[in-house]
Amino acid sequence: MITLGVTNAFFSDTETSKDNIFQAGELDLKIDNSSYYNGVYNPGTSWLQLADLDDGNGPAQGQYLFFNFLDLKPGDFGEDTISLHVENDSWICVDVTLTSDDENVLTNPEALDGDNSSGGAGAGELAERVNFIWWDDDGDNVFEICEQAGGGPAPEVACQNETLLPAGPLGNLEVGETATVALADSQNNIWDPVPSPFPGGQTKYIGKAWCFGTLATPNPVVQDNLGQVGTPGQLDSNGPDVRGAGFDCDGSGEDNQTQTDSMTADISFRAVQSRHNGGFLCNPPEVTLTPTPTGVVCIPGYATGVASSAQGLRKNGTAVLADRSDPTDALGAPQSTGTPSDTPVVFGSFFSLGFGAGNVGGGSIVLSFANPIVDLAGFDFRVFEVTGGTYPDEKIKVEASQDGVNFFLVTASATRDAFLDLGTSGLAWASQLRITDVSDKSLFESTADAYDLDGVQTFCGTQPFP
Repeated sequence: MITLGVTNAFFSDTETSKDNIFQAGELDLKIDNSSYYNGVYNPGTSWLQLADLDDGNGPAQGQYLFFNFLDLKPGDFGEDTISLHVENDSWICVDVTLTSDDENVLTNPEALDGDNSSGGAGAGELAERVNFIWWDDDGDNVFEICEQAGGGPAPEVACQNETLLPAGPLGNLEVGETATVALADSQNNIWDPVPSPFPGGQTKYIGKAWCFGTLATPNPVVQDNLGQVGTPGQLDSNGPDVRGAGFDCDGSGEDNQTQTDSMTADISFRAVQSRHNGGFLCNPPEVTLTPTPTGVVCIPGYATGVASSAQGLRKNGTAVLADRSDPTDALGAPQSTGTPSDTPVVFGSFFSLGFGAGNVGGGSIVLSFANPIVDLAGFDFRVFEVTGGTYPDEKIKVEASQDGVNFFLVTASATRDAFLDLGTSGLAWASQLRITDVSDKSLFESTADAYDLDGVQTFCGTQPFP
């Protein structure tokens, strides 16, 4: 008998992926601050290492305070440059809350100057007399002409967009009221004309200046393009003690009504993840119970008023020509027809927004509508731009508002004669539109003056809302 044995053998390979893991990312906002009081570096309100503001290690008895001054006199001023750092791309907001505005003791000089309050909590005048401005700084504690523009002097109008909060006192708030500023959200970015998240792993700066008196910025310091140099408070630095602060403080108009008064405020910075959260707003629209109007009697029309305007410059840095500089030329029906080439160009019939100091982001205008624009199905309004012949695309950012204070994005970039839908802003109606040039300046010849606004046509207006 013959026995046969067979062994089965197969080619094989095993690949093993070990230790697979999910780990949550980090969203830890850290802040440092360099502070100057009356032009002198102030260690008590400065910390030069990134910190969590609740870790108990601040310079003011464990606290981190952006202002802590107990013997204020008219004409006193200060400046802080605050640096922000976060590990992942984030939306960043700042909340400023007035927490007290107290009379404390009503002195005889106060009474003689007309202070007839009963004294005590909430009766002070100091919050109304200390004025603030905020801007996107480059780290040197100096309000410069065209921060981060990379070019040298440019007209102040092109730099005013850096101011985050309207120039004014915290007394514009009621005690307990909060003002929120979007540093970077889905509709705003103070460091970039295109709305985008605060980039993870980078450090960016904002400047804060205050004045006990009248604060003005007629002579900002010329940009040196260096950011922070040396150590704040030392001779090797390029801070306000060496170059000047870039703003003026005048306390000569103050009287005795603020003697012994005090105010306190909380300043909070918020970081919110941007991934999977693309529509985040620091100031979301208030939810209203008023439904989108239906069965509205439409009143077609055009822009009827100019609430404000801030014209930029031509690409070569010179002023826009006079016949293109009247903002009221953007009112009423346009002279252009909406065709790709508007020839012949009707001079003196449109308002040129002008370019800004950077490559993108220029002049702006806020138009009002006697019959508010209503959001219905489809397009709700159209912008008209004048272009004579073949030319690079001129573009605008369009925002809508019901109160002239809070604006919500309709589109980040519209080209020439664009049809637009108010509904993208989240508003059911709007009485004002803010139109800002976002053309790519590098594409244009030297005398170009950005988007030429000829008019805004509304397809369905209605009677003013109460």
